[in-house]
Amino acid sequence: MAKIAPFRGYRFNPSAVGDLNKVVTQPYDKIDDTLRDEYFARSEYNIARITKDRPKPLDTPNDNVYTRAAATWQQWIEDRIFIREAGPAIYPYYQEFTVDGKSYVRKGLVPLVCLDDDKSKVRAHEQTLSGPKADRLKLMRAVEGNDDFIFMLYDDPEMKINGWIDEEVGFSQPVMQVKDDYGVIHKLYRITRPSLITDINEYLDRKELFIADGHHRYETAVNYMNECKARNWKPVGIETFNYRMMTLYNMRDPGLVVLPTHRIVHSLTGFSPAEFVKRAAVDFDIVEFAEPQRLYDGLDAAASAGKSSFGFHAEGLYGYHLLTLKDTTLMDRLVPDRSPAWRRLDVTILHIAILDKMLGIDAAKLAAETNVHYVRGRGEALDLVGSQALNVHTGAPFQCQAAFLVNPTRVDQVREVASAGERMPQKSTDFFPKLLTGMVLMKMTIDKSMGLAVWEAEK
Repeated sequence: MAKIAPFRGYRFNPSAVGDLNKVVTQPYDKIDDTLRDEYFARSEYNIARITKDRPKPLDTPNDNVYTRAAATWQQWIEDRIFIREAGPAIYPYYQEFTVDGKSYVRKGLVPLVCLDDDKSKVRAHEQTLSGPKADRLKLMRAVEGNDDFIFMLYDDPEMKINGWIDEEVGFSQPVMQVKDDYGVIHKLYRITRPSLITDINEYLDRKELFIADGHHRYETAVNYMNECKARNWKPVGIETFNYRMMTLYNMRDPGLVVLPTHRIVHSLTGFSPAEFVKRAAVDFDIVEFAEPQRLYDGLDAAASAGKSSFGFHAEGLYGYHLLTLKDTTLMDRLVPDRSPAWRRLDVTILHIAILDKMLGIDAAKLAAETNVHYVRGRGEALDLVGSQALNVHTGAPFQCQAAFLVNPTRVDQVREVASAGERMPQKSTDFFPKLLTGMVLMKMTIDKSMGLAVWEAEK
């Protein structure tokens, strides 16, 4: 059910740009103004100049971040900053990294994936927001290309594709290798052998795809394809609007790591930690620890046992508390209209049974981040309690009143929720590491001749 194709990608020319480590970036949604400035300073050819250019005070419809991105892309092609591959390929993408002292290798594959096939079935698991989709659509209209990846999962219990690409790349050297700011080594290879590409395509044709990361980018690609069709534009070849560059990973890959995103509660009027613990004891077994490590151990044990447990630490309250749900049927009563897979998610239980039911932080407040701040590390979350942080949207400071630690969502839960047609709450998954932008790009070819005539006639 996933139709893929090789393509002639554009890649950075090392002879022109020098150090390749300085031209790649984290995905656009991870780049704030400070990081963008750092990327710009690293190289005049950093890909952020296309994916997230700086706005100017006097930006106009004809001169703005999107038009400048398109002009930069075209100029870099003309100046051979970007070089197009001589022939089509699919690109194995390997990532070597360490989490909590354990080493991993995550093995993926970058093809073009058809967006416009009757059999295509892509499962999403997260809600999307209109702002990021509008931003990415404007960029796609301007550049007419794919500058970054969408992180997709497929289910291959036999690990066939991993075996095929391992055998094919063997001991060959990657066509690109960089190390990111988190110490992750990213390696890109090329596969051009037609028979192997056919085998991979035929095998994936029986598989559903699940979006791991990049929901906004996927919906943007579909929206842009529909716009092109509405304008009577015609796709030319494979590198065009009805295909999208994606990175596919087997959800059985031992290198697939999902990190948790913890919640910091702030700006609650009349919040009493002691009263909260008293109320929580109705639905949760509560154990108090004097040290954070004991709390971490308790969370790890709960995850291994399949229990829904949360860490809690608050300003003005002694110790670190482990809250474990007593009765899973609580969620059946609170949200009877949702699927069992959705009701059993730890993040769902935290949001519904704790934040909403006990603290009055409902879905609207979560979406607006009115009373919740998101943090990756356990230690970072606990350290923030009692201190000030800045609102990521307004820049305004707030006092961190409490931290809720969660265990990571499992990959099988992503599959189950997506298969049920549900969307997880915000910040339910954090696949690590991210896919770097700038490893390989795709430029579209579109026949607009009939479309221009239609649009002129309608004016």
